[in-house]
Amino acid sequence: MRKVLILDGGATHAVAMAECLKQSGYSVSTMCSSKSEYGYHTKFADEHILGPDSHEKEYASWMINFLKKHRYDVLIPTSDTAAEFMSHYKNELLELTGVLIPDKTVFDSGYDKNKLMKVCRENGFPHPLTIDLSGIKDFDNNELVDFPYPALLKPNLTSGGRGMTLINSFEDLKVVYPAIHEQYGGCHLQQFIKEGGRQVKVQIMTDSFGNVAYSSVIWKQRYYPVKGGSSCCNITIDDPEIVKICGEVLKRIGWIGFADFDLIEDPDKKQLLIMEINPRIPACVRSAFKSGMDYATMIADMTVGQPLRHYVYEPGKRLRHLGFEMLWFLKSSDRFKAKPSWFSFLGKDLYYQDWVCGDFSSFFWGTWGNFKKQLDPEFRKAKAGVKV
Repeated sequence: MRKVLILDGGATHAVAMAECLKQSGYSVSTMCSSKSEYGYHTKFADEHILGPDSHEKEYASWMINFLKKHRYDVLIPTSDTAAEFMSHYKNELLELTGVLIPDKTVFDSGYDKNKLMKVCRENGFPHPLTIDLSGIKDFDNNELVDFPYPALLKPNLTSGGRGMTLINSFEDLKVVYPAIHEQYGGCHLQQFIKEGGRQVKVQIMTDSFGNVAYSSVIWKQRYYPVKGGSSCCNITIDDPEIVKICGEVLKRIGWIGFADFDLIEDPDKKQLLIMEINPRIPACVRSAFKSGMDYATMIADMTVGQPLRHYVYEPGKRLRHLGFEMLWFLKSSDRFKAKPSWFSFLGKDLYYQDWVCGDFSSFFWGTWGNFKKQLDPEFRKAKAGVKV
């Protein structure tokens, strides 16, 4: 039986991935950084391993040494930093295990938000107005002074909204930029898309030639934090036009394998704009899995040289994250008028991101771990950016 190791495997989507991989005949191991994580206690994993978080400095050397001692046929990341590690150390890893990840140059063209915006700008793909701030010395230039504020100051390389900061004026930019740049490195200034439009995710699995083999679209109906964050209620939909555009982006940069796009709709123009590419399976992927798109097995099969199996996409599957839905209810002023109703907990096509029947230990310890994380002021600060 071929063995799959899920990196940063404590998250909710690691549980969903493990369940699919197990059903497809793989042996599954989850690499977790804490015992208070969903993946460390899930019944769908054959092995639970404690190791460093992929954000830690020693992660690369620790993982390579670990893989020299333990054999796995496939590595699959659940976080951006784990995917970045796999891409940047791809040659070393291929001597030890199987990986399906773009080479560093291609990877950076999609994962680096500023480089992705350049690809979109040069090829006419829909995206927000963006200015590269990397290496900028003179802030008193007309392009920055005349930029349509409010705007978003965004690090080029970050995940989970960390460092993203709302800038209300040119004067605010001059005050805030040095602190964000010092902590996160290169940044860009981006048009702020006002509320009222949809937030959408597009998942694509290419074939070995870079053509779209399978895809799904997830509409984030609610998210936490309330102003924009992780999905806590979503539904799979059919939108072949936006899938076609995202597929063309991947083809342009030479991306092979799996990619997840974040898009936001401009409510005035009714146009979906590409915001970023996540180089790994997203947290809310269970709704795509329940819609027939088993990306975990697709990645594993392609990694070991097997042809992709046959899948049929059936949209209309809804997913809720119980923990984040509770937080949303406490923070949102729309709690009693939300659509779909917050009080709708049962339904034929309704599933849960953090709860799987018969896997209570995973739900309990993962929820406890998330609760402790929300109490950490450093975590909340990183997610909130800098107040201006």
